[in-house]
Amino acid sequence: MNYQLHDSQINKIELGEDTITLKFSQGFWATDEHGKMCEQLENCKIVFEIDRDDVPIEDFISVRISKKSGIYKTISLKKFMGLLKKSPFNVYLEYNCDFASSKMFQMHSNYFRIGAEVFIEDMKNIRYIHD
Repeated sequence: MNYQLHDSQINKIELGEDTITLKFSQGFWATDEHGKMCEQLENCKIVFEIDRDDVPIEDFISVRISKKSGIYKTISLKKFMGLLKKSPFNVYLEYNCDFASSKMFQMHSNYFRIGAEVFIEDMKNIRYIHD
């Protein structure tokens, strides 16, 4: 089964020793063999296993935000996690780079009126988990 994150909402990021977990208040979508969204799943999370070699797990995720100007600035992961506690962010695009083992999400918050880009690097495995 394949998944698509468009029109889903990220509401929490959790860090483990070798993992980064994104939790979704609105589940992501299962897609059919043609890539068409067919069912919105519930109780969803994505677990990224990171090839970190004694580097802190926080170094493998970075966040940039933009207000109306369209100019992005980097913020700390801790600050972004604080924003997620107040309001989820809506995912509208996701990008994969297999060559660099990276993923990027573009999202926005209507509550804060900001856009955000979240980059996760050096992934060695991705697990999509749902009910």
